[in-house]
Amino acid sequence: MRQLLISLLVILLTGCSAIVTKTAPTAPPLSPAELIQQAEKLYQQEQWHEALVLLGSGLDRYPDERRLAELHAEIKRNWEMRKRNREDWILVHETSSLWKKVPYLEELVSIDPDNIITRSRLLFWQNMLKSKVPDLIACGSVHLHLDQSLAEACVTLAEKIKPTEESAFLLRKIQQSHAEKKRTERSKKAVQEKHDKTQQRNRLLKQAQAQIADEAIPDAVASLQQLLELVPDDPEASGLLEQVIRVRDEKVANLIAFGDALYREEQIEQAVSVWESAEKLDMGRQDVAGRIERAMKVLERLREIQEQPVP
Repeated sequence: MRQLLISLLVILLTGCSAIVTKTAPTAPPLSPAELIQQAEKLYQQEQWHEALVLLGSGLDRYPDERRLAELHAEIKRNWEMRKRNREDWILVHETSSLWKKVPYLEELVSIDPDNIITRSRLLFWQNMLKSKVPDLIACGSVHLHLDQSLAEACVTLAEKIKPTEESAFLLRKIQQSHAEKKRTERSKKAVQEKHDKTQQRNRLLKQAQAQIADEAIPDAVASLQQLLELVPDDPEASGLLEQVIRVRDEKVANLIAFGDALYREEQIEQAVSVWESAEKLDMGRQDVAGRIERAMKVLERLREIQEQPVP
């Protein structure tokens, strides 16, 4: 029996030795370009810490890769500034809240002047506020060109708590920056308006030219008049408007003469139709409107005569 057990053990050991252990293949290390690509992706997703860890491991593997070191320093610098920005906004809100509460405590002290605890509390808050001034000034200096709204909030609050030369100087810088920004915006607006005016002028001119080609004289006149309201001293539009008006006036004069001839021949309805065509070309012509009105009265009188019963 013992011999049988020994034989089985030998067979088992022999079989195990034949088993080949397979290890999972290790992934090749990332190249510097791949590391940079992944780090930039993490950075864009605001996974700052993960990006820095990845670049740190890359620098351990490629210590002479300048781009890795530069990207690591850039992300770290921006990460630190992002944290500083949030910390300073917290400073602003906390200090502002305390500053707003102090007047109520001052009023409480005036109501109950013998209360030592309240007076001590007020003194503690006032000293705490004054202790925030250096941090607020530093906040204004750091964020002056990075986040001007934060810088202005910090400096304005410091000026309210305890005016200093530093806070006054920073406020002047911020006000100058606001003024410069407004000047730049006005300049950009003027350039944009000029560009828009030029585009509109070209559109109206092209529109008027197409209307002239289609013999839509009244529409062409309206387009050119609109253009000249936009650009009063436009020589091309002025000259074209003079030509269009001259052509229009000639057409109107010919139509009036033709209508007059028809009227004399007692073709009154045809005359009215011709005069109405003239009126469409030049709305507001009183002489044309007068002719139409007189002719319509004549036609009305003729209809009345025709409708009278024959005796």
